[in-house]
Amino acid sequence: MKLPAGINQWGSAVLGVVSFILVAKLVAQYRAMQPGHSQTHPATASVSSKRTAKGPSHVADDLAQYDPEIHFDALKALDSRPLPDEDRNPFEFAGGPPPAPPKPAEPPKPAPAPPPPPPLPLKAMGYNELPGGKKEAIVSLNDDVEMVHEGEMIGTRFKVLKIDPAKVVVEDGEDKKTVELPFPQ
Repeated sequence: MKLPAGINQWGSAVLGVVSFILVAKLVAQYRAMQPGHSQTHPATASVSSKRTAKGPSHVADDLAQYDPEIHFDALKALDSRPLPDEDRNPFEFAGGPPPAPPKPAEPPKPAPAPPPPPPLPLKAMGYNELPGGKKEAIVSLNDDVEMVHEGEMIGTRFKVLKIDPAKVVVEDGEDKKTVELPFPQ
């Protein structure tokens, strides 16, 4: 937005005058707060007289109910009373020591774990990818070495489900469990 050239100058002048007035007022307030300068301004004196003319405030009413005189004989009577006899240590628990936690009953001995299944007689020995993308694995069953492909049986018990460069996945025909045989690195 483009403003006429004279407005920028007038705006700067007005802002300069306002800032000068604010700084002058700030300096005057700071000087009034200095010790030894207890000047009351006529404006504040008239405001304070108007406030007192309204009537006593509720704070003054609250304090009026108390006797401003000090009764020294009543204080001496209170001081001459004996202190109560306290035999307890304020830093100790009043109920005594906490009860001992109950001893846990001996847990029943767990049933012996079933023996682990015997290790599989299979070992993956190698991997080969044939032309055309067909994969084959070299697997040993006991002491026999076989070349197998996906979907073939190893012996009469294991079926090859998947072959990839890291492992051979076979299914045990007896337990119907899937077993992964990693290739040695």
